[in-house]
Amino acid sequence: MGLYYELTLLGGCVMKKRQIGISILSVMLLGWSQIPAHVDAASTSYQASSDFATTQGQHNWYYQQGSGNTYSNLTYNTGASRWDLNQSYPWVSANAQHPGNTADAVRTWISPGTGTITISGSITKGSADGDGIQATIKKDNTTLWTQKITTTADQNPTGVTQIPVVKGTQIHFVINKVQSISFDHTLWNPTITYTTPDNQYLSIVDFGAIPNDGKDDYAAITKTITEAKKQGKEVYVPAGNFILSQILKIDSVAIHGESQDSSILTSTDPNNGSIDLSGTSPALRQLTHTYQTTVERGNGANEKNSITVHGATNFTIDHVTVDKSSAAGMLIRGQANQGTITNNIVQDTGADGIHTTDGSYNITIANNKVNRTLDDMIAVVSYGDDKDSSGKLLPTHDVKILNNQVNGSTEARGISVVGGHDVLIEGNSIQNTYMAGILVATEAGDYNTQDVNKVTVNNNTLNSTATNLGGGHPSLLVTTGPGKIDNVTFNDNTISEAGKYVFGTLGSGTMGTINFNRNNIIGTGKSGLYIFKNGNVFVDGEKKVLT
Repeated sequence: MGLYYELTLLGGCVMKKRQIGISILSVMLLGWSQIPAHVDAASTSYQASSDFATTQGQHNWYYQQGSGNTYSNLTYNTGASRWDLNQSYPWVSANAQHPGNTADAVRTWISPGTGTITISGSITKGSADGDGIQATIKKDNTTLWTQKITTTADQNPTGVTQIPVVKGTQIHFVINKVQSISFDHTLWNPTITYTTPDNQYLSIVDFGAIPNDGKDDYAAITKTITEAKKQGKEVYVPAGNFILSQILKIDSVAIHGESQDSSILTSTDPNNGSIDLSGTSPALRQLTHTYQTTVERGNGANEKNSITVHGATNFTIDHVTVDKSSAAGMLIRGQANQGTITNNIVQDTGADGIHTTDGSYNITIANNKVNRTLDDMIAVVSYGDDKDSSGKLLPTHDVKILNNQVNGSTEARGISVVGGHDVLIEGNSIQNTYMAGILVATEAGDYNTQDVNKVTVNNNTLNSTATNLGGGHPSLLVTTGPGKIDNVTFNDNTISEAGKYVFGTLGSGTMGTINFNRNNIIGTGKSGLYIFKNGNVFVDGEKKVLT
């Protein structure tokens, strides 16, 4: 028989499972338990406004200018909350587009795989004035629909259902001028419903996993992963609690659950409970990983983490709840790259919440909630012994930490960069930290971290940070041990209920230029506004004298 599930909202994307076959009936102590044996099809909805991001490619969306069939990415304008060309036209926002004189405004979606799509969402010209706009939907270079729009009446594209796509297919939503760009502001919030073929998933219950029976499912899940890799398919975890007795290794395979709350993987060995991702395009989506019990962090072995990424390329961790771990919640290492860590909940970890290190690069950490960690909530770290086989240092770099909510680091910092370069920290909410809310540092001793260069900290909100008055940390702190720190900028942040100081530069190492611009301070620290003891420090363009 078939069982139909209604839509389950998952942040920006909406997952819908349909026709989930029931082939196993298990008698439990309290009655019958129906077990989904296989997944016949799944749909994911991508909506422009709710998926809108400050990072190109997040949720498969790109924000571009176009001329003919040539497209290039726009630049995000923080002040205007949109993507644009040199703070002018064309631009693309969460739910609107405006063309330029020489280029179209283009919102592009790229298909994650083989399937079909249906496009919905009306188009409305923002004003009846002007000579109108030309709206077009393209699949790669083929026009699916186009219409000239001159009024404010809603227009609904036609002929855009059940369109076949493969991985990499580009769907372009184009707004072009007619003659003039005056009054060409156009409201367009398209939704793409992407449906994969019926045979793209293997369910762990088909390989012997049984939910909620308290018995080990490790062998069955591992067998499913092995077979899915051979067949080029994903792994499906239905609703229920499944037991893992040891480390689960996921190499170049995507795993997704029925929903973030209902599909649960429980590790029973507090010393060997990590879920390890490696290879190309591994993914973990829409499930919870928890530890039955935890132990002290001790040596901080990776085996004690909740999730460990080992050198994976193009990896995804999305809508996953990490509930307890003996060490880190998520640890990214081994030059892992092109990864996205989005829309997750990380809580009650024995070490850092999300830790990126060991030469990893091009990592986006966005829209996560991190609560109650025993070390830094989100950290970028480059250790002195992070080296390649020739002995060359491997700094962690090009990391974006965007729009996260972090709350409750009971022993450490909120967001930290300790060695590394080209890091953007933007739009985050940071609350209730024992030490600095945001730290940029190099450290000696056992850590012996690398230099820091080019760190930008924009539009973050900090409240009740650096509450340990005996520790001396300001809410925003730059401090050097060994090595060098240079080119660190704090712009447009809001800080309230600071601990000892609001701003600070400390340490005896080499420190270059540190800028604090247009930051909004509500109250001052218990010992004053700032303490500057190192570096070439500028506050709103004024060079400060070190004390």
